[in-house]
Amino acid sequence: MADDDLGTQHAGDMLADIFTRQAELGAFYRQMRPDNGFYGLPPLEKCTTWTRAIIHECCELDDELGWKPWKNAPDREANREARLMETADILHFLVELALGQGFSAEELYAAYVRKNAENRRRQLADPRYLASAALATATDGRESTAQANDSGADGPKGEGSQ
Repeated sequence: MADDDLGTQHAGDMLADIFTRQAELGAFYRQMRPDNGFYGLPPLEKCTTWTRAIIHECCELDDELGWKPWKNAPDREANREARLMETADILHFLVELALGQGFSAEELYAAYVRKNAENRRRQLADPRYLASAALATATDGRESTAQANDSGADGPKGEGSQ
C-alpha cells in the first residue's frame, strides 16, 4: 500500500482502514527485520512495549501542549502539526496494542460505544449533578423525539439504535 493511499481499502470506515494499515505495517516490519527478536515475539508479549510507547507519546504531546505552568505556553497554532503527529503516534501504538490482543476494529468500536454509554449513565446518576442531568435528559428526549417524528417513527430512539 502506498504511503499516500488515503482510505481506499475501507472506504467510509476509517477505523477499519487504520487497523488494516497497521496490520500491514506490522507484517512489513517482520519482513524487513526478520532477525530482530522483538518483531518475532508473540503479539501479547509485545503489549507492554505498546503501552509504554503510548505513555511516552502522550508525554511528547504534553510537551507540545505546554503543560508546564512555570514556562511560557507554546503557540498552539504554530505547533498544530506537531500536536497532530504526536496524536497520530498515540493512535499508531493504541492500534498495535489492540491488534496484539487480537481485537478487531469492530470490537474496539463496539467496546467504545458501550463505554461511552456507561460514562453518560455515570454522569446522569451522580447526585452532585442531578439538575444538570435532568436538563440533559429532557434535551436529549426532545431531540430524539423530534428526530423520530421527522423520520416517521413512532417515538424516541432507543439507546442502541444509533
